[in-house]
Amino acid sequence: MDKAAKTLKELCQLDYDAIEAYEEAIKRLDNNDIASTLTKFKGDHEAHIRHLNRLLSSRGEKSVDGPDMKRFLTEGKVIIADLMGDKAILAAMIANEKITEKSYKEARDVDELTMEERTQLTQHYEDEKRHKEWIESARESLKD
Repeated sequence: MDKAAKTLKELCQLDYDAIEAYEEAIKRLDNNDIASTLTKFKGDHEAHIRHLNRLLSSRGEKSVDGPDMKRFLTEGKVIIADLMGDKAILAAMIANEKITEKSYKEARDVDELTMEERTQLTQHYEDEKRHKEWIESARESLKD
């Protein structure tokens, strides 16, 4: 497996991890408006998985069908944050989104990517930036 295929697989696993973290956050949030927006963001991650698996398939690689072991770290941040309320949950989600945003940003520089793959990763990167910025704003708007 070349570096591009490995990168696409890792990103796919990361999106599965993100979905699990979103699910944990959504069910723990008291603010229904924030939970509703996070549900939409979770949908973006589900779309990322479909796109990445399509790219992997076009390379003749096996699709990714679930998260890797990192999921315990992302879920754990949200579960621990639940003890402290919505602001803490959103802080955990910001930390998760920073990881995802950085991963997509760096992945775009893999030389072996096709133009189509690079374009798709750039779109996903833009989604991650938007998610992180919105969650940061939502967290700032909450009262202590």
